[in-house]
Amino acid sequence: MEFAELNPAQREAVENLSDNILLLAPAGTGKTNTLACRIANILAAERAEPEEILCLTFTNKACREMKERIVLRAGESGRRVLVRTFHGFCYDVIKTEAKRHSDLFADFTIFDEADCLAIIRDLLSEDWPVRSVQSLIALLKEARTAYGLQTDDAEADYKAALQRLLAEDPAAVRKLAVTEHYQFYRQLFEAWQAWGPTIAARYDARLHDVHGLDFTDLIVQAEALFAQADIAIKWARRFLYINIDEVQDTSELEYRILSRIFGSSRLLLCGDYFQTIYEWRGSHPEVVLRAYQRDWHPRRIVLTENYRSTQVLLSASFAWLKNRFPERVSALYPEGIHAVSAEHGLPIVLKGAMSFAEEAQWIYYKIQQLPVEDYGRVCILTRSNRYNKDLSLYFRNLGCHLAEGERLPFMLLDELKFFRRQEVKDALAFLRLVVNPHDAASFVRILNRFGRGIGPGTIRKISHESYRRAGIRITDYLDEDARRTGDPFAVLVEAFEAEDIVVFDVEATGVDPTRDEIIQIAGLRLGRDGKAKAEFKRLLKARRSVGDSYKVHKISDALLQREGQEPEEVLREFCAFAAGSVIVGHNVTYDLSILGSELARLGLPPLAYRRYYDTLDIFRRFYPNLPNHKLEYLGEFCHVSHRSTHDAMDDVCATAEILVYAIEKDIRPHARERKEFMEKWQDVFNELAGHISSIRREAVRMRPWQLLAKIVVDIGIDDYYRRRGEAQRIENLRDLFRQARAMDDSEARPFDALMRFLNYVTLSNTNLDAMTKRQQIPIVTVHQAKGAEFDYVFVAGLQEGTFPGLQAEKNDSLDEEARLFYVAITRPKRQLFLSWCQTQYGHYTHMSRFLLDLPREFVQNE
Repeated sequence: MEFAELNPAQREAVENLSDNILLLAPAGTGKTNTLACRIANILAAERAEPEEILCLTFTNKACREMKERIVLRAGESGRRVLVRTFHGFCYDVIKTEAKRHSDLFADFTIFDEADCLAIIRDLLSEDWPVRSVQSLIALLKEARTAYGLQTDDAEADYKAALQRLLAEDPAAVRKLAVTEHYQFYRQLFEAWQAWGPTIAARYDARLHDVHGLDFTDLIVQAEALFAQADIAIKWARRFLYINIDEVQDTSELEYRILSRIFGSSRLLLCGDYFQTIYEWRGSHPEVVLRAYQRDWHPRRIVLTENYRSTQVLLSASFAWLKNRFPERVSALYPEGIHAVSAEHGLPIVLKGAMSFAEEAQWIYYKIQQLPVEDYGRVCILTRSNRYNKDLSLYFRNLGCHLAEGERLPFMLLDELKFFRRQEVKDALAFLRLVVNPHDAASFVRILNRFGRGIGPGTIRKISHESYRRAGIRITDYLDEDARRTGDPFAVLVEAFEAEDIVVFDVEATGVDPTRDEIIQIAGLRLGRDGKAKAEFKRLLKARRSVGDSYKVHKISDALLQREGQEPEEVLREFCAFAAGSVIVGHNVTYDLSILGSELARLGLPPLAYRRYYDTLDIFRRFYPNLPNHKLEYLGEFCHVSHRSTHDAMDDVCATAEILVYAIEKDIRPHARERKEFMEKWQDVFNELAGHISSIRREAVRMRPWQLLAKIVVDIGIDDYYRRRGEAQRIENLRDLFRQARAMDDSEARPFDALMRFLNYVTLSNTNLDAMTKRQQIPIVTVHQAKGAEFDYVFVAGLQEGTFPGLQAEKNDSLDEEARLFYVAITRPKRQLFLSWCQTQYGHYTHMSRFLLDLPREFVQNE
């Protein structure tokens, strides 16, 4: 391929496909284009298939931009390259491996911070600061994994992890044991040592019980999986080229996880040390880069030509960097950074205001004078959300005195991410219940706002331990069969008596339902005596090799060619064998998913079954405190005669035995209690249950954005906020609809597209994702603007105590604050405006020390 537009350093990064590479790329040096060209060159040179290339970056927005650039350069094959955020990649790994290597539900969903906070709040008996407890739980989870404490006794592991943390790094715990105003909270620090491990273990159990994982689980579960050598080797063999962008934001823990799959891949790590602004979340780039250079001996390539800024802006920002970090800049960028643009550019404007009001007024009138048509090309950056809110309020007051056509269109992106806003989460809660019928957190959210006649008291009663012992969950009140029969297990028991249960399991070439193929399928029809009445077991020929999955099921490609039958014939026969029955399996959603996918690929009709039950779910309900719920362990617990071996029929027989155990020991004995509990409250859920059933039926044919429109109108979410005069919330719902339509992959089945959309919104980690299409002036923190660029940028609040913040000097984090300032001043393409005020909240302030390092020849005072 020809890359005539690239400069020599960029071209070297694109054309060198043999060495590992450390690509140092300061702001504006064409990093994204360079990486896209490199991937296009790999494909053109046939050095790898698209699926053998992994590209990791920091935000969903960066993922989209990277994917678009790759497709632009490489064509349609570029769509098959795996471009993910780190959390998104961990999600893929866990989703792929959950069935075989854990007792996580294969249909797990990710719970965001707000939903997890609700679970924690419910577990706490006293009024502790919930966000601090959430942070402490995350710390314990990471420590448990880092220390290799992965026994079946989570509480004991957490106790050991906490003791070791307190012995080796007590400051890490103290730093998180804070009040809501981030002051050290001694009582919490001491109390956490007493009940912290118990709360963490109970939180895990509660989350997993409703088929959920949190963001920290994505990291620790991925690390636990990669700690198993065979899994790490399998993933290492999958990728021939691995590119990691924004490496300066990668934490040591994240790097440790990724390094397990580096294998013999060609590696490229790309970043800019001076844009490290996430030390508070564990990023220490010098540690990561030192490990990378020590272990992988990369060739260092430095991009030194800036394509974003004018001569003035680049000279000023680079001079500021040299003044602030002289030795490190000389070491990393000895040749400096040069502006490609021939435009000299306008000077940086600095305003020192007497008061906050004067500063805000100055910004407003300066923006009015700018030669812009699209106000989305202007941005206001600050250090804190509080400053943003104060500016927004002042701008609104200024606009009130102007004619409507003269008012500036501002958009405040506060500390709430778009997908975490109340009204957005309301609509998404309904979608989550479609994908995960066990999502009690989403159901409770819906009840709190739209459950007529269902208050917190009712929810507490249904969540009582007596209901749990009987096997009732609050989500059962939405189950059509449970509502019709008065018992969520009635259909299972009826089918058992009628000898109409089919227990089944599959083995496959891998564990990706959309790509892998079934190589063995087994099922048995269960008699009322608990023994097999009829059996079905077949091997299937496959187009794909079994690869490393041979180590699990011991079925070879040679065996399949010798004894396997044609997939169409086998699957048609199995569908006839199981037609109309109740399906049972252990973590059965995976088996149903890969069966459904393969039937669709073969052009066969879907399996017609009455409903399914999952023995993993049954045992989590009745035995929540078991060390684990893997089939092997449950087999020992129930003293089954068939051991689970990853032969499909052995696993089916083991599953059948534990099912009979549960029916006789737990399901039948509590039937009367369940009926009483269902009858007591069922009527109050009628209206909502009807809506949810309707939404679930439509989800298989409607696109996600169409389903959203139906929810907002049919449930009356828009009407709810209209009656309260909250027009902005209605506009946010419209924005959610627009985003869902823009993101929809029309080639995916509606339900698959819905799952992808929900994964995206849960893992979305920047507010800028929600504002890229609006012609409004964003007021954002520097952290929120990471990776973005604008024509005109205003950096406000540049006084001591605000930027840098008061805590920076106390916490010895001034260098991080300085790098944050550098990120801010490298966002503009045309002109930069800096401002500070001498009085704030009634106190006198001083100009930020960061302004003193700007060369005066590039600055114009106002």
